[in-house]
Amino acid sequence: MGAGLGLVWGVVARVFMRLLTTAPSFSWSGTLFILGLAALAGACLGLLHAARVAERSRWWRLAALPALALFAGPGMLLAPAAIGMAMVLRGRWVVRVVGAVVVTGSPLIAVLSAETAGATPTQLLGLALMVLSAAPLGWGLGEVVRRWRTRPLPAPDAVGVRTPAVALV
Repeated sequence: MGAGLGLVWGVVARVFMRLLTTAPSFSWSGTLFILGLAALAGACLGLLHAARVAERSRWWRLAALPALALFAGPGMLLAPAAIGMAMVLRGRWVVRVVGAVVVTGSPLIAVLSAETAGATPTQLLGLALMVLSAAPLGWGLGEVVRRWRTRPLPAPDAVGVRTPAVALV
């Protein structure tokens, strides 16, 4: 499921990239690379989420390392928005309310400032899509930094050796 959601995010990212440019010149190899990278990042975050739900070891957070490749090159522009969204999703109710106002207000401010700079309507739509695409990135980053609860180990027996959970008859 994570790979599928990552692929959907990659399609949205490719659409906003197409809308932002005035002279599009995209290649199939670049498009497939972006879609593959987004699907890989989604799969890694899905694996991380499954490990958290199953109360596995905290070391499973390392599964998210390949997802950092999304922020390489031009993807760096999305990093502040993703970090901000992760903070909004993790914060207390006051931070969430203020964050919701900022998250919904920032696309409007960005669109209005771009409109005054002479952007076309398709570029404004691409800008709005780009800002909104930071929400899933923030959720994914929030999964990495969220508090992690692990399953407690069974208590040792009298000899000091751990007994299996199922006794053999």
